Amino acid sequence: MRRKRLLMASANYWRSPFQVGSHHLARGFARAGWEVAFVSDPISPLHLFGGHVKDVRERYDLYRHHGATDCDGDVWTYVPGALLTPHNRPLLRTRWIGERWAALSWPPLLETLRKRGFGAVDLVYCDSVAHVGWLKEISRHQSFYRVTDCLAGFSKTTAVALDLEKELAGSVDLVVYAARSLEEYVKKLMPKSMAYLPNAVNYAHFGGESYPAPPEYGAIPGPIALYVGAMDVWFDYRLLNDAAARLPDISFVLIGPDELAKQRLRARPNLHLLGRRPYGELPCYLQHADVGLIPFDVANHMELVNSIHPLKLYEYLACGLPVVAVEWEELTYLKSPAQLCRGTEDFVRAIERAISNPPEKSALQSYAAAHDWGARVKDILSHLGYSMESA
Repeated sequence: MRRKRLLMASANYWRSPFQVGSHHLARGFARAGWEVAFVSDPISPLHLFGGHVKDVRERYDLYRHHGATDCDGDVWTYVPGALLTPHNRPLLRTRWIGERWAALSWPPLLETLRKRGFGAVDLVYCDSVAHVGWLKEISRHQSFYRVTDCLAGFSKTTAVALDLEKELAGSVDLVVYAARSLEEYVKKLMPKSMAYLPNAVNYAHFGGESYPAPPEYGAIPGPIALYVGAMDVWFDYRLLNDAAARLPDISFVLIGPDELAKQRLRARPNLHLLGRRPYGELPCYLQHADVGLIPFDVANHMELVNSIHPLKLYEYLACGLPVVAVEWEELTYLKSPAQLCRGTEDFVRAIERAISNPPEKSALQSYAAAHDWGARVKDILSHLGYSMESA
């Protein structure tokens, strides 16, 4: 009997240090017995001039090697290459490029997929409007679109991208959204069917075994307040600056792309920017910290932050790490063990409490274990009419 095939068209590339929902769903479908093709946003020669050299190099490596396999061969991942790709710049933000860049790909993307056996599939997944054009050429039984953010909330989003999102949402069988606050946004896209599907955690990776402390911690005095993730304009740099100044005996450790952080955070003896770290190493840092932080700038980026359902919440908790977060709409729905704060004073005091009187580790891990990605895969299959046995 032929195994069912899932074609995933994602904004992210497989080896990204940010392993997000699309990566975890791919692994979950593979564990459920599916064959998975994971195609990320395309790369072009212009990317060589855009910075983030390590990311570009890793994406180019997947392109020139015609992809790679993972999960015991059940997942094939690929980065297509094209002469021009969608971007918020003149010419690149036109509808023609938004829909037709695959016609400029080499080797031709559709031909590559057909050779891999994914020209016709049982299910198509998409989380990026960059793939709308070529996905029309794929024969499929069903399809779904996953909304993880309010696309209109990003400054780089173009009018063409918003038009393509509405087209995509109306064409698929199901639209799933990662935050309750996205419900009204999704309704305006007029999907045929929609469902709430929040983020989750790879619990086995973060809470399954104990790891030794990372080498950097040997030179960083405890206790450690840790943040892991992106640090874009919606990161609350003012809050982090104030907290680090008021808590000089606590080491604030930040892991992730830190170009903007280096500009906006004041240098202090207790502030440590470690840069990017591979996903596989993150449990080492989390398990040996004292509190996990989520300091997002709700006041100045309300629309964007309110639509975030943070993976890091579950990852922190899976490691038994107390969580201190800024309060925003989505977090209030979750009834998690995280301390939710309003204002600098509240945030600082919550960090002190988490360190001086930490909650029971097993209770934190139990909450995370109940939100594993395996359950999310079952939910998707159920919404689409599959049983785990038939999958």
